[in-house]
Amino acid sequence: MPRRANLSKARDRAANATAAKSVLSKQNEERSLILLNKISDRPDGDTRPLNQEHIAELVNSISVLGLISPLTVDQNYQLLAGAHRRAALLKLSEENPKRYLELFGDGIPVRIMDFDAEMNPVEALQIEVEENTQRRNYTVAEIREAARKLENAGYERLRGRPAPGQKSLNRELMSVFRLSRRRITDILSVDPERSEHGCSLLSDLRTFLKRTEKIYESIEDPESSKTMQRLHRDLKKLTSSLKATIKEKEQAQG
Repeated sequence: MPRRANLSKARDRAANATAAKSVLSKQNEERSLILLNKISDRPDGDTRPLNQEHIAELVNSISVLGLISPLTVDQNYQLLAGAHRRAALLKLSEENPKRYLELFGDGIPVRIMDFDAEMNPVEALQIEVEENTQRRNYTVAEIREAARKLENAGYERLRGRPAPGQKSLNRELMSVFRLSRRRITDILSVDPERSEHGCSLLSDLRTFLKRTEKIYESIEDPESSKTMQRLHRDLKKLTSSLKATIKEKEQAQG
């Protein structure tokens, strides 16, 4: 059994974000899917108590978005990071087994670290701390897409604490992506169609498409001349290109 002194040293070393990050970067990791019941507790328990309110919020967001960040486990599938997410997954499987199977029928996304947490308590704790302080840089489009799905599920753009029965979109996005309220507000408030010059390129493309389709349909007899035949063909190609471009931009912007 690891001695408590090791954990004390780990907490001191983990306070240095650079040191904590280096532990994770040096470890070999494998991404995989694992059944939830195969993931066991941390060998020395959680370093902080679980927040039941946060777990309930995660249940709601995971049921809509899936698992944004995978759990992290050691080579024996002992949990290293993601206790709240794991608790939320367990709760979701109990409360909504149908939705759980839709999302995680093949297993839970995990990162498997190439060491034994019981034999390396310092490294295990540093990975937990590193994950709590570091995050993947999600794109604005990914965050907006998550916001769209949450809004469709009943989340609202609220100011302050939500009233009973309300679900705050900003608060949930802050929790899921670990971003500040100001950053989430900025992402949601900026029109994704606007360029840096304030022009709405996507809107212009849609307008141009409508005009092109109208002209194309107005040509009653394209066989009347070679010029009209060529114009008819070119307009058809242009319409197809415009539709493809608009679709790409819509997908990129979420």
